[in-house]
Amino acid sequence: MTAALDPVLLREASDLIAGRMGLHFPEERWPDLARGLQAAEEELACGNLGALVTLLRSGKLSIRQIETLAGHLTVGETYFFRDPATFEWLEREILPSLFAARSGTDRTVRLWSAGCCTGEEAYSLAITYVRAQSALKALHFSILATDINLKFLAKASEGTYGEWSFRGAPIWLRERFFSSLPERRFALDPAIKSLVRFDYLNLAEDVYPSLHNNTNVMDVIFCRNVLMYFTPGHQRRVLAALHRCLVDGGCLLVNPAETSAALFPLFTMENHGGIILYRKTSKGTGSGSRRESSAPASVMPMPVFISTPPPPAPDPGDKPALALAPPLDAIATMPGDILEQARAYADQGRLVEALASCRKALAAECTNLAGHFMLAMICQELGLFQEGIDALRKVLYLDQDFILAHHALIQLYRRVGKQRESGRHLAVTLELLSASGKDEIVPESGGMTCGRLLETVRLMVGA
Repeated sequence: MTAALDPVLLREASDLIAGRMGLHFPEERWPDLARGLQAAEEELACGNLGALVTLLRSGKLSIRQIETLAGHLTVGETYFFRDPATFEWLEREILPSLFAARSGTDRTVRLWSAGCCTGEEAYSLAITYVRAQSALKALHFSILATDINLKFLAKASEGTYGEWSFRGAPIWLRERFFSSLPERRFALDPAIKSLVRFDYLNLAEDVYPSLHNNTNVMDVIFCRNVLMYFTPGHQRRVLAALHRCLVDGGCLLVNPAETSAALFPLFTMENHGGIILYRKTSKGTGSGSRRESSAPASVMPMPVFISTPPPPAPDPGDKPALALAPPLDAIATMPGDILEQARAYADQGRLVEALASCRKALAAECTNLAGHFMLAMICQELGLFQEGIDALRKVLYLDQDFILAHHALIQLYRRVGKQRESGRHLAVTLELLSASGKDEIVPESGGMTCGRLLETVRLMVGA
């Protein structure tokens, strides 16, 4: 029983879980912690709390064990269009502003559901996008959805839901976007499913933003009912990383209960008729500064990054314009310099310009491994799958053991329907990672260890 658990062990378990997973269990929440730990003991093959604390103390928890603990220590419960006013505002205000800003460009509109649980929020974003763009020109658009719980991700990818996921949802939702199944189950329209990419990500430990895991240059991030589980230190680190993931002008939405000016010094807080968001601004005042409007207002337009050549000098009477990148040839003449400019373009979401820079650098230095790998990642985001595959094959010609090239080819070959080739690179990826030290850093990964990537690959493919 919970009452019999040793408070000394509970305190140590609380400290260890906070350090490894970022989850916050102060003394007043120890009854919740005890219930969660007891529920996890059997799954983790621990006979008692002492054995579980010993496992935590060892620092050798696998991703699967972390997932098990997270599943018992957090609430995995959500539903479609939770907080409907937020989605109405997104459809009415922010998406049209994004569409207008990106019109005539190749920039992708990018949304991220961080802590997506079983997928209802991510699919609500996809449906909102479809409704918002129905009367407008279709644009490049992507939605990333991540979670720490692989069981949740598997359910989300399946796209089948019961009645409970629709409580409070608008009537049109099931009629337009779902088909009925036996036993009061409902299957999501495959066209909506195709708009969302689900992936594993531990917000407390993993590396982001990163071109490799697609967490860079986001326009909108939903991170609701996630921060409340973290320690204050982890909250600050997560929010700093999410700030870096956003483009200038991008916005972060959290649960209203998670709002605190002290936690958001990098953002400008805006109140749009009761809808609170945190804006990343290139020249914002920061320190949790606040902008308010008494009624929903059009959001500040997202900046449009303009290709070279630069525009004419502004009239002295005009307002100051956003700083624009100088012409590529004026700042980069050597292949290495051009690749750095390509990386800068990619970090800004200027993928077409990044692609052109990569091609130019590789035309001058065709044996640049990092350049071919960057080209492949950019092509993947642009949907140029065959060019991405060709670039990765050149990487492997230069270094046949380059882990991330094999890893990227798993998905790229699947995207073009070549399952045999995908399976071959999966086998090589697992072999290379298994032969590496678990604490070795995977080259070009931004800091991910071989051990962590190995666990992630195994779990995602059931290997």
